[in-house]
Amino acid sequence: MLSLSIFSSSQRISVALYINENLDLYQEKIIDSNKIDSIFLLLKKILYKNPKKIEKIFFSSGPGSYTALRSIKAIAQGLSAISNAKIITATEFEIYLSNLRNIEKNSVVFFSSFKNFFYQYYKYDDNKYKFSADYLSGSIDEVRKFITDKRMNEKKNLVVTTNSKDYKLIKNKTNFEKIVICNPSAKKLAEAVFSGYGNSSKEILYHHTYYE
Repeated sequence: MLSLSIFSSSQRISVALYINENLDLYQEKIIDSNKIDSIFLLLKKILYKNPKKIEKIFFSSGPGSYTALRSIKAIAQGLSAISNAKIITATEFEIYLSNLRNIEKNSVVFFSSFKNFFYQYYKYDDNKYKFSADYLSGSIDEVRKFITDKRMNEKKNLVVTTNSKDYKLIKNKTNFEKIVICNPSAKKLAEAVFSGYGNSSKEILYHHTYYE
């Protein structure tokens, strides 16, 4: 079974092709001038064999850039129409959560997307991390305040997970020593789906004050 994973962040785009759950091909490119046009070149390199054999297509439902998410969704739907592939989505938060190898009881995920930071608290239950409230958006100071809040401090086995760039913004400024680094990509997205975080919903997570 062939699966295609498509991912775009504020810094780079990537695509990955899997045979069952084994990586077959991978392409990645830095985004130039906030445009993801080069994704078509990456897809051409990945799908040069036969795009009609693709059975599943993965993409992230956000939150993140309105323009990028909308574009990736349209590309996935177009490829699905050609190949009759099933579309599976995972949130950006779930990409980070699936990267946690040593299961902890509580986790805070935070990451940036252009000018905003998105963050959310998760609790591990029934072999999966689940959120207990809607995700939040704000400045890095608001993220730091959320992580160091007294109620969060009282939670046992709390791990913070973010990417390497955002990690530097809170390094030595919080009282949590355990921080897991994850750099999202098409490969990490596929791993999240293979870990059981994927779903069939094509709904995009748009933040109401966040449109590029």
